[in-house]
Amino acid sequence: MTVTKDRPLLGSLGWADWSDEKFRALLTQHGYVQLHGLPEDFDHLSFLQEYGELMPQYDGELIWSIQALERFDDLYHSLNTKPLNPHTECYEFQSVPPKYLALWCLKPADDEGGQTTLADLYGFLGTLTPEERAKLASREYHYVSSAGVQDMELGVTAVHSVVERREGLPDIVRFSYNCVVHENDPFLLDIRERVIDWFDSTCVGVDYAKGDILIWDNHRIAHSRTGYTDRGRHLRRVWLAES
Repeated sequence: MTVTKDRPLLGSLGWADWSDEKFRALLTQHGYVQLHGLPEDFDHLSFLQEYGELMPQYDGELIWSIQALERFDDLYHSLNTKPLNPHTECYEFQSVPPKYLALWCLKPADDEGGQTTLADLYGFLGTLTPEERAKLASREYHYVSSAGVQDMELGVTAVHSVVERREGLPDIVRFSYNCVVHENDPFLLDIRERVIDWFDSTCVGVDYAKGDILIWDNHRIAHSRTGYTDRGRHLRRVWLAES
């Protein structure tokens, strides 16, 4: 996947210009915010808890450390240096997935890689016919954890439609290129490839400086990652529940 560097990062906000109103407005409008220029003593965890209750992650902990480990080099996993395909988070959980995902950077990669890439799946749904959208809301598929998570003996599975419609609340989109059981379903196979095309043509790439926060709406935004070589790259992640 190639990220076009000149696509503007519309959800970018410097700490000097921060206000809660600006932050929430950008998050609603674009589905993500990168907050940069934070002071060295900034309390990332306390700040993020203003936007949702922390949810336990795969290992039951509230904070997940993202740093490459050699044991996962041959598996599809966030804990190596390889690219990741577009996906939402917690598609394989039976419960409501986290509303927001947030990352903050302890050490950025010292190469040109390790970008988090984001694209709005609500925009993709707008390219479909009413019949196609209805199929995505009515047909159910099995979702499974990634190979790396399964190797950690933390894998789970669930059955969901790709689009969950909720009365009085925004839709939830669940997507994974790798981890949905398609059983050679021509419709789903076609949708997967069209999502990839949409993602590549619309995604923005986020580069990190130390301390930066990136938060996005996991019910609508698909994310991925470009590959990198610097094993010192280190992010932390939290899941924030829908309020």
